[in-house]
Formats: sequence, C-alpha cells, structure tokens
Amino acid sequence: MKRLALLGWLLLPSAAVGQQQVGSLEPERRPEIAVGVVEHGANFHPLGERLFFPRTPPGVLVEGAEEDGTIDVQFVGRTAPLRILLKPQLAAKLQISTAGRTSFASVGAEWRQHVFHGRVYGQIGIGVTVIDGYRFTPDPFAPGLSREEAWRRYDIYRRRTSFGSRVLFNPNASLGVRVDHRWAIELAWEHFSHRQTFSETNPGIDNVGLRVVRVLGSRP
Repeated sequence: MKRLALLGWLLLPSAAVGQQQVGSLEPERRPEIAVGVVEHGANFHPLGERLFFPRTPPGVLVEGAEEDGTIDVQFVGRTAPLRILLKPQLAAKLQISTAGRTSFASVGAEWRQHVFHGRVYGQIGIGVTVIDGYRFTPDPFAPGLSREEAWRRYDIYRRRTSFGSRVLFNPNASLGVRVDHRWAIELAWEHFSHRQTFSETNPGIDNVGLRVVRVLGSRP
C-alpha cells in the first residue's frame, strides 16, 4: 500500500501537467503549407487613413485600380521557426491571378504570437516580391501607332496596373484560428508596393483573403 501511495505521489506532477495541456491547440512549431483564395485589389489597408476605399464606377479608370476586384489563388510554404531574431518562420508565397492579371512570387519572414491556449494567433511579416506584370504599361496614345496597335495597348492600359517596378516589398499580416493541432484557417492581408524606391510610379495594391493551413509532420 505504501509503495502504491509513493508511486501515485510521483505520478501526480505528470498528471497535473497533462491536465494543463488539455485544451491547448498550440502545436510544436513545425513547417506548414497553406492554400488560399485572395481578392486582388481589395481596397483595404489597415494603416491607411480609411480602412475601406470606395469602388470606382464601372468604366471609370483610376491609376492603380485597373486590376481591383479580381480573384487570385495563393500557395504558401513556411519553415519551422528559426532560433534567431524572435524566432521567425521563413515563408515562400506564390499568388496566381485567375483573371490574367498580375501574379506575385514572394519570399520573406513572418513572426507569430499565440493566445487563448494556442487556439488563436496573430502574425506579421515582411517579404520581397517579383511580379510577372508590368513595370509600365505601353502607351496607347503614342503618336504614329496603327489602329490595331493602339487598341491592343489600350486594352492592356485599362486592365493592367503599372507597378513602377517588377521588384516590390510585401508587408503582410494574418489572424489565424486553429481547428486542431494540424489545421488552421487564416484571414490574410497582403500589400505589394516599392515605396517609390525604384521609380516615381508606385500605386501599390492590397489583397485580402482566406487561407487553409496544414502543419506538416507527425505530433511528438
């Protein structure tokens, strides 16, 4: 009886630790993959003077808004956290336009903080992006153009944005909710611009969407 009592006393701390961990969804930080659907040109910027900007009427062209309202598909890969610089995850993203507009390929770092026993997390990041779109769209009003060439350029002018550079910066943020230890859903904001670093033309673009996240590897 004394031996059983001693064994129970020795196991009590372990049982208490196990009870404390029940309900926590924060996983051991491992690599992740994610896929999402993003509104391309969502007119949303959390640091802007206004959170939402009015849509332009149909047929009205505003510089920088030519691609607004289309849909992208985004693929994300993240490493396990590094043990330096507040433990960021390195991230690679490919955001592909489904409407023949600009697509984005980015690499960067993201920092995450869990709350509510790991069930919710906030994340901020910064990256560098290369686009397949236009630095400057061709001028449809240049003199000497044929009618066909002028119309071809005008179609590009009204549907595509001049970003002023093919290399952009990618500040981003997301809010995640864990479904279980493997799966999470993220509300994501992605901004692309170059802050007039490479040219005076810098309309920038803000994208908002949802991602489904999968933690890789088996639980310890």
